[in-house]
Amino acid sequence: MATSTAARADKPLVLMIGVNDIYCRKTACDCIQDVAKRSYDGTLAALAKDHNIKLEFTYFMEVMDLEKAIKANKFDGVLCKPWTALRLGREAGAEFKRVADIRDPDDKPNMTGVFVVPAKSPIRSLAGLQGKRLVFGQPDSFEKYHAPLRMLAAQNIKPASGLYFSSCGENLDALMSGKVDAAVISSYAMTASCAVDFAKPEDFRTIAKTPEMPLTSVLVDLRKVSAADAARLQQALLVLAGDKTPADLTGKGFVAPVSWRPEPVADEAVPPAAKAAAL
Repeated sequence: MATSTAARADKPLVLMIGVNDIYCRKTACDCIQDVAKRSYDGTLAALAKDHNIKLEFTYFMEVMDLEKAIKANKFDGVLCKPWTALRLGREAGAEFKRVADIRDPDDKPNMTGVFVVPAKSPIRSLAGLQGKRLVFGQPDSFEKYHAPLRMLAAQNIKPASGLYFSSCGENLDALMSGKVDAAVISSYAMTASCAVDFAKPEDFRTIAKTPEMPLTSVLVDLRKVSAADAARLQQALLVLAGDKTPADLTGKGFVAPVSWRPEPVADEAVPPAAKAAAL
């Protein structure tokens, strides 16, 4: 029994991982290359050298392409926003488990959805959104759809209508053009999304934020990866933190995942879609 741990560590562990990371230069759009400088070369080398773990990464610039690969059950795990994988688990026949989260360049492992209004708007709080026009994300975005809609429903705040776009840039454009009174965006939108090309933070005011949630996680499929191997990967990743963080990872490396149980919003809490004629 005493040799089991050593034997497992000596045995090569090879996992196929799909990657879509906001801050990774291989998956980020060109407009944020000054921010998205992360590389995983140092991480992969350290895992192979020190832990006999080989992660074979496939990089996806478009999250929709990663989603297609997840549905096709192509990987043993993923590195991405956790909701991207968790919401597709049943459809993919997978059982995803977070084994580690990654800090952003400011050393924060979490993100939020953010309610914003124009800087000169008279709306000052969440309550001020009663009967207003809002723009949200779509169901594939927890921070821009499920979390903010649950917040509004919990306080019985009912917007007059909603638009539902796939990107922070579209949401901010709808707000700037006067199509809506408030927008929900990701907390990184003003610094690490295509919105940086046209939206200035000083032109908006934050009136509320959703509860925090993990931004980027490493998840494994427990139907393909044993619990022991998942724990082995987790232990190896958590070593890569603080002063042992590979230089190309940016930030302070990996952290243990804090419990997060995302609850999708009920359909009846979703405001009616704005009519095309109103746009």
